[in-house]
Amino acid sequence: MLISTNFTLQELVYSPTALHAGIDQEEHLDHNAVSRITSLVIKVLQPIRDQFGATKINSCFRSPSLNTLIGGSAKSQHCCSGTSAAADIEIYSEKVSNLQLAKWVKDNLEFDQLILENYAPDRISRITGKPEGPNSGWVHVSYSSTGNNRKEVLRMVKKNGKTKYFQGLTE
Repeated sequence: MLISTNFTLQELVYSPTALHAGIDQEEHLDHNAVSRITSLVIKVLQPIRDQFGATKINSCFRSPSLNTLIGGSAKSQHCCSGTSAAADIEIYSEKVSNLQLAKWVKDNLEFDQLILENYAPDRISRITGKPEGPNSGWVHVSYSSTGNNRKEVLRMVKKNGKTKYFQGLTE
């Protein structure tokens, strides 16, 4: 089901983790969740796609079972159980860093929460032995379909296995 020019409901519900665990995401997808996802796409994801081109959806809808499996917050906007929906995204182009993406969203779009997650361009990759560069991490963005969007901007960092949140996008 196409919900905008470039996004289908299937790609926003699909999860390889859920598939491997035998979790049927669609079983938990109700009309309200579809409505919240559609609002997120129309107000946030499609404008991002229009600005930057191909956009990778790392995670959008999570069923309660999937959210529990991955250790997600009980209040996760990915579950679409409140008034909001959320997606973790990246731009496929090496020319657009996740920091640039987050700054553009902050300056140009209505959103509830914007989190630059695990962004550490100087972090050394264990696979390549080189810095991860500007495409490290991802951008979490949510939108409230009621229009009560907080415009909260955070940066999430994991150090020594612990997650910490800071105000703003940079140190």
